[in-house]
Amino acid sequence: MASSNSTESGTHSHGRCAGPRMYCYHNEVAPLRVVKHNGPNQGKQFYGCPHWPQKTCGFFKWTHEVQNVDDLQYMVLEKDTALIELEHEKKTLKKEVEELKAENEKLEDMVAELSIENTETRLFMEATMADKKLVVALIISWDKKSVIENCNKKAIENC
Repeated sequence: MASSNSTESGTHSHGRCAGPRMYCYHNEVAPLRVVKHNGPNQGKQFYGCPHWPQKTCGFFKWTHEVQNVDDLQYMVLEKDTALIELEHEKKTLKKEVEELKAENEKLEDMVAELSIENTETRLFMEATMADKKLVVALIISWDKKSVIENCNKKAIENC
């Protein structure tokens, strides 16, 4: 088969790019070529895979279709940069999520411990309250007995 400089292919490549750099699907510089065979496209420039025709990736672009390539390549660069920044942010957020999960786990443990302490305190207070009620009941019953005895003494004295 013919190389990229072949006249058999009807194209010619000087191995350099006169215009903007284009890359084929192999991620290699696609050389600028000129149609040499007779026909309606004779003399037109195009970019094609540097491995054509042996191991071509199928990349082909007319130069008139590649207007504003610099702008497009800049946009691709911006997108690549944004992608890298987003991947970094994703990694940072993943780390932050892991730290927050660990902190959440600690807080849940603390809440469980505080819940146990709260239950113990409530039970203690209920027991203490029962003791206080008993004391109050005893005092009231003692007071009633005293009041009754005092009334009885006064009643005896008034007789």
